[in-house]
Amino acid sequence: MGAGGESPIVDAMGRVGLPAPLSELAAREWDAVVIGGGHNGLTAAAYLARAGRSVLVLERRDQLGGACTLERPFPEPGYVVSPCAYVVGLLDDRVIEELGLRERGYRVFPTDPGSWHPFEDGTSVAFFRERERSRDYLRAQGFPEGEIEGVFAYADVFERARVALRKGERDSWLGPSPTRAELEEMLGDPELIGVVFEDSMADVLDRYLQDERLRGALCGQGVIGSWLGPRDPGSAWVHLMHGMGELEGRGGSWGYVKGGLGRVSFAIAQAAQDAGAALAAGVPVGRIVAGEGVELESGETIRARAVVCNADPKRMLAMLDPAEVPAEFSARVEAWKVRSPVVKLNAGLTRMPAFAAAASPATGGVEPTRGMISFSTGLEGMQDAFRACERGEPAIGFVELYFQTAYDPSVAPEGRQTMSAFCQYAPYELASGDWDSRREEIGRMVLDAIAVHVP
Repeated sequence: MGAGGESPIVDAMGRVGLPAPLSELAAREWDAVVIGGGHNGLTAAAYLARAGRSVLVLERRDQLGGACTLERPFPEPGYVVSPCAYVVGLLDDRVIEELGLRERGYRVFPTDPGSWHPFEDGTSVAFFRERERSRDYLRAQGFPEGEIEGVFAYADVFERARVALRKGERDSWLGPSPTRAELEEMLGDPELIGVVFEDSMADVLDRYLQDERLRGALCGQGVIGSWLGPRDPGSAWVHLMHGMGELEGRGGSWGYVKGGLGRVSFAIAQAAQDAGAALAAGVPVGRIVAGEGVELESGETIRARAVVCNADPKRMLAMLDPAEVPAEFSARVEAWKVRSPVVKLNAGLTRMPAFAAAASPATGGVEPTRGMISFSTGLEGMQDAFRACERGEPAIGFVELYFQTAYDPSVAPEGRQTMSAFCQYAPYELASGDWDSRREEIGRMVLDAIAVHVP
């Protein structure tokens, strides 16, 4: 255990350096070399090492974790921020148990309410872990019984699909990827098949809800991190995908990891290292040499019987000699569209924000920041914002806020708070200017969208 009582890798915040000089790493042949020390690459390394294979992980940055890491970005000491990924909900219990992540510092705080949604008219919606509590909240806010029942009928559609794909005779997450025909057989219901393969969020919401507040509160879950609007086919699947996991035995739940989400990567890295894997940070790979291993940007060749690539498929393809790659595979990767509509803002706060809708007695004293807070410009407003994004114009139609310090004060100085804002839509490629010249402007757009609910 490290000085912090968890593990050396946690204490070093993933900055592991080199396990040996590069000349020594290049002098042997490895069973597998893993390109990239993100949480998926580290998981592959841990399982390979547990199976008795010799494994070397090569991470370009000086810190492990990839998108699931930690930073100290603010001048004031004591803030620990999850800069990219921020909450846990899709980490399978099997991985947690088999890699002993709890013994290596993994602790989780499931959020309750799971989400809270304010509206400009002063009403709000909250969804708790217990359905009856959610029902009581909706009644107190004045929603009619038909709409309340519609909310739960809507939720049941996605829960039925999750159970069909994860809890039947076959878990679709384990083993070979199922074909479409196999997935349709597992789902066994035309509505569920539509949700997985064809429907938009608007399609599903149209079947169950009429209240535009409820529709606006729920539709954002179908576009998170995706180049889609809520009326675009496939957005219903995005919502289902985000609810396919379990957290502490409860399906579709999300929560905060004590100390920040990077602790997940660091615990996995510790499990890999404890199993015998070698972890090297600050070692960029230049190319993959078929049948031999990898060549580093610094010129050394690392020989390996197998190469596991944690980098995305387009980066992997760029590292390969085109002559060594089947044409069909290259065409599939090149056709893959990689576009982002997301803007992320991380902030240190002197206090928790006071949401206008939280002042209503109808909230029953619920503390909004203990849930994931999301609001939108409504279903049609979000679709319009996406169309603007397609034209290269930023338009903030959806905001989701996370306050880890509501559960875990360890990530901020005493008395301070953290806020992470995940927002859409802001294209990576802007029609006018670039991110260096417009970063402050777009950041102000995010703050203005939040200020609608926090006067």
